[in-house]
Amino acid sequence: MSVRTLPLLFLNLGGEMLYILDQRLRAQNIPGDKARKVLNDIISTMFNRKFMEELFKPQELYSKKALRTVYERLAHASIMKLNQASMDKLYDLMTMAFKYQVLLCPRPKDVLLVTFNHLDTIKGFIQDSPTILQQVDETFRQLTEIYGGLSAGEFQLIRQTLLIFFQDLHVRRECFWKHMQETGHSVAFWEWGTIWRTGEGERLTFHYVYPFETFEFCTWAK
Repeated sequence: MSVRTLPLLFLNLGGEMLYILDQRLRAQNIPGDKARKVLNDIISTMFNRKFMEELFKPQELYSKKALRTVYERLAHASIMKLNQASMDKLYDLMTMAFKYQVLLCPRPKDVLLVTFNHLDTIKGFIQDSPTILQQVDETFRQLTEIYGGLSAGEFQLIRQTLLIFFQDLHVRRECFWKHMQETGHSVAFWEWGTIWRTGEGERLTFHYVYPFETFEFCTWAK
């Protein structure tokens, strides 16, 4: 088990959570000002400086129950409140999406590229919030500094640790495929994964949609 896995697990699942919430907020016509505040509040809490300092210390993974509790608290760190059924949907989507991305990585080190891609997406949510943007940029710097020099063997161990964590999480995938078979829906939960190159290096990108999940945003704090 790698003691360098937790930051990658936390940041990627957090990126999925934000992507899914943004999509659901848009699809369910939540007013723009409320939607922006939800994402800003969650991202600000997620990238709290002291929390990030603790997160990046070498350590074992949290238990599944403890990690789930962390994301429940994050999801409710804003004016938005999810009921239990919606939180269950959200967490299942998060974990299955990132599990699939890890499986799709052609090389163990590509897990880091997936993490950079998630951080880029998160930065897109907060372009009008320079203070929060600075928090994310600092995490980007820490990732580059700590993981940039790791060997292929160390990344293989990280990938193996992630797959062990995810090995029993497969219920939602079965539900997705069952839904597709029953409805004949033309858009899969995840569509494809590609690697593209820029002058700054490689990026591994994934394109997927969540075609039928509806969340109940049950409470809006004033």
